[in-house]
Amino acid sequence: MYGPLLTDHQQEVWQLYYMEDWSLAEIGEARKISRAAVYDLLDRTEKLLEDYEARLGLLAANERRRDRFRTLLAALKGVPEVRAVVEQWAEEEGLTDV
Repeated sequence: MYGPLLTDHQQEVWQLYYMEDWSLAEIGEARKISRAAVYDLLDRTEKLLEDYEARLGLLAANERRRDRFRTLLAALKGVPEVRAVVEQWAEEEGLTDV
């Protein structure tokens, strides 16, 4: 959610480490920086992301929305026409896992 607020370098290293499961050494070699520099960058980036969430609360708000959609869908179990509309709405909101 906060990825666009990071620099390209932060995004790339974050992606490699957390999404593609590269080791610190592999990232360091690919980016021509030390393993310690990769670790420091990831540590600073994590703190930055935590600060964004503490200030903006977008992840928490998104989780509340997700919970409300789940509750609504459960309540609409016996009303398939309305449930289909709510499912479409959830999908449009980017909540495809509801």
